[in-house]
Formats: sequence, structure tokens, C-alpha cells
Amino acid sequence: MSKITKNNFGKKLAKYGALSLAIAGVADATGQVVYTDVDPDFIGGMGDSFSIDFDGDGTDDIQVIQSNNGNYELVQALPAVGNGVIAASNAGYLYASNLAEGTVIDGTGAFGSFGSFCAGVGYAGSQFCGAGEGIIGVEFDISGDTHYGWVRVDVADSSNFIVLDFAYESSAAIGIAAGDEGDIIGVDDQIFANFDFFVNNEQLNLSAANAMDQVTVYTILGQQVADQKLSGTNETVNISALSTGVYVAKVSIDGAVKTIKFAKK
Repeated sequence: MSKITKNNFGKKLAKYGALSLAIAGVADATGQVVYTDVDPDFIGGMGDSFSIDFDGDGTDDIQVIQSNNGNYELVQALPAVGNGVIAASNAGYLYASNLAEGTVIDGTGAFGSFGSFCAGVGYAGSQFCGAGEGIIGVEFDISGDTHYGWVRVDVADSSNFIVLDFAYESSAAIGIAAGDEGDIIGVDDQIFANFDFFVNNEQLNLSAANAMDQVTVYTILGQQVADQKLSGTNETVNISALSTGVYVAKVSIDGAVKTIKFAKK
């Protein structure tokens, strides 16, 4: 499965040793999800590693690695210095948290300097061992600003892992839902071809050629402040209770999602 998010195309680099894979990812000018499908999936075994440079700035943000510390084998997520992975402590050791699809990854998460996907026999805190596909949440730095992202993996045991895909939110400090792949080229573009919005009289006005299903509003820090079911092609959302500032709204139509920014004055 290969999906590419829309608008301005950019390069991402995923590296395994001397092997380099050129992977395309995209974000639009308003800032939204930049999604990368690792195609083919990266299959790692003993001593293998897979490094991710989310924003293509030449600096690896996180590494998925299989190693042996002399006592036991494990598969770990290792963020670069200053970055982090959502992890839970068990008996004083950090294990990467296996996030449910749709879990919001933002500044409220408990990030650690590492997180083990699957450790050797006897380490009960592992959440990914033989569990099938799972998602971790990460935070990383771009020019001094914090961004949030996710990585989907399948960790069979402490010696074998697969990296399937990953994504990040291109706007600083805005949360991202685990598994969110953003807007997809093709059918999604047709669905939102005539989409428009504006703010007037403390109302967010939405219009589209197709009936909209739902709109969810977040603060610039990724905190949800409104959620409303929709059913028509012209809808309004009362934003009078919101404080003055910039907000992000995600509008859905038939499973496709459009991300917009608007200002409440």
C-alpha cells in the first residue's frame, strides 16, 4: 500500500546502514500531516536498525534498533538527544507505549529518552512482543520547535521487527492522532475539491460539494475544544466560547479528512 499526502512534495530519507531509501512526503502551506509509507516495509533482524528523518533536514530524529546488551536481546526506539518517545515505566525501565489508533500525541504525553518495544524473556513490561501492528508516539525538534509524530511497527519478538510507515504534524506544537495519514491524493482531492470556510459573527462557516460528516476543533497545542456532527453541504460551528487565538479544525467527508487553520478574534 502506497499513499502520499498532498501538495508541496519534499524528500524524506530512511536509512539502514549503507542502504538509503528515497521516500516522498508532503505538507501544504497551512501545515498538516506529512505521511510516509515505507514501501517495501523494512524488515529487521539481529543487529539491524532503521533511522527516520521525519522532516528531511538531514538529522535522524528517531531510530528503531535491534540489539543485545550482553544479557538479553531487545528491539528499541531510540530518539535523538532532545527528542522523545511516549513510554511507560515498569520496574524502573521504560517500555514504548503501544498507542490505540486515533490516540492524540501532543504535549500531554509522557515522553522518555528511549522506549523498548520488546525485551527478552522475563521482561513483562513489553507492549509490542507478538502483538501485531502497533504505533508509538514521538516528539522531535525542528529549528527549536517541538513537533509530534508516530511510527507504525510490527515486532514479532526481541530479535525481529518491521517498520511499516510513519507521519508527523508539520505545524509546531500541534498534536497528531496515532495512525493519521493526512489527506490522500486522488479520491480525497475530489471530495474536497469545492471545500471552503470562513469565520463571521463568531461562527465557523463550512461549505463543500459533498455532505460533511464531522468537524473537530483543536487549540494550536493540540487540545480538543469542540467536536460536532455534520450532515449537510453548508454547516456552521459556534465558536463564541473559544478564546481569541488560532485554531486547527479537521473536517471529515466519507472517511476523508481536511485540516484547516482559522483565527478567533
